[in-house]
Amino acid sequence: MREDMDKLIVERPRRGGGVQGDGRVFRNSRERGSHLGMKRGYDHPKGLNENLQPLRRWLHKQVHRPWDKVWSELCQGIDRRSTVQAHIFLHIDDFVVRDAVMHGSQVLVRSRWWAGSDRVPLREAPHVELFVHPGTGILLPNRYRRGSGQRRKAEREAKVAAAAQGVVKPYAPCHVIDAVTQWHRIDGCWWEVTLARVPEVRRLEPAPRCYDVLRRCLVTRRGCEPPAFGTTDTMAMYGRPNVYAECMRKLGRAEVRSRLGERR
Repeated sequence: MREDMDKLIVERPRRGGGVQGDGRVFRNSRERGSHLGMKRGYDHPKGLNENLQPLRRWLHKQVHRPWDKVWSELCQGIDRRSTVQAHIFLHIDDFVVRDAVMHGSQVLVRSRWWAGSDRVPLREAPHVELFVHPGTGILLPNRYRRGSGQRRKAEREAKVAAAAQGVVKPYAPCHVIDAVTQWHRIDGCWWEVTLARVPEVRRLEPAPRCYDVLRRCLVTRRGCEPPAFGTTDTMAMYGRPNVYAECMRKLGRAEVRSRLGERR
């Protein structure tokens, strides 16, 4: 650890200050109370300006080491008798989980930072950066945190690429009720869709255009516009060619449970 780690973290100029304005106007107004502090009425009060990134980087460099040795180096480099330097130890728990427990073969940590929260496996705790293994006492990184970040980045890149290429959203689950009625699930809600046939194209006349309320686009027998939901393939969307959603209504929970229960 650097010898000036304490100065690097806490001994920095405080935020705020500069042009403060005249606080006497605020304190002497009749709308204010009679007992106000001298700091009341200023525009830019000062505050702490801690730089915790050096501490975070140093802790990440200590992975795969016994936590007792890491803690000893912290105590040697930071004087806990100083109130300013001892404040650094309050931020260690922001980066390292020291109270992990074993449950079978899994390591459980708190789902949130406060002590009363439930314990969950590491894969369900992306907020954990480092943790002390309860069995070996070794400081280890949360591998699932890095993997989840990479997955989220890949999903964002895939969405951007799909939007650039004009790719529509994937088709949602569907239940066929009868020849003209289907149930489609959109964003967790079920909708009843009534289908109608697209009129045939007459000779020397423009193709009739119908509005599909589910896909939110105009359709003809020759194709459809890029839909806002679903796919351009009518056969894959409804299981029948040359049809479109004429109308739709939202279904209640009781109706969905009763119908899906009967189908099962």
